[in-house]
Amino acid sequence: MNKSTEKTRATKLPYYIADTGHFGIPIKVCFNDAAFQRAVKDSKITTRHQSLDVGLAESHFIEQDGTTNAMLAIVFNYEDMAKCDALERLGVIYHEVSHTVTHVFAYIGEEESKIGDESRSYLGEHIFKQVFSIYATEEDRRERAGKRDRETFKQAGKEVKGTKLQVDQLSDGSAGSDSIPQQPSVPSGTKDGDRSAIPAADTGV
Repeated sequence: MNKSTEKTRATKLPYYIADTGHFGIPIKVCFNDAAFQRAVKDSKITTRHQSLDVGLAESHFIEQDGTTNAMLAIVFNYEDMAKCDALERLGVIYHEVSHTVTHVFAYIGEEESKIGDESRSYLGEHIFKQVFSIYATEEDRRERAGKRDRETFKQAGKEVKGTKLQVDQLSDGSAGSDSIPQQPSVPSGTKDGDRSAIPAADTGV
């Protein structure tokens, strides 16, 4: 995990950040539209933008007219991506990184025809490694969260089962002594000090 990913997780943002080296504009990597909307807001973009209308993933380059505010983002539909096999997921990540490389050069005002193969390849490799690591980190985070949820559900089931066993033991149909101490009964209709009626005690379990 790179330093940008660690920093993002430490501040608990709903998205991750990949860097573009000396080009200086970060890439916000999101896994749903809610995270994307937060990224737009954090980039001080006030125009409306939507993500994931169609497809598994999208790359975005947003420049707000009349301002210096700009944002690069890659947005994955995690739930749909999870249905793909590993090779397909790698292909999607590569595809969006390729678009993002073009966006980086557009951001700095470099014409497409003047970009050398080596410059594009090095930048693409630099970004791909980060985005791949971010995707793997998100997979791991969700897997651990799912495991915690399953363990919590399993524990709740044990507790419910244990409670049922205790109730069954207390309600075995015999006339034996009750293991739950009984409070002195209060006759129905008894009045307390302010003359209001005290309801009869409910002895049901």
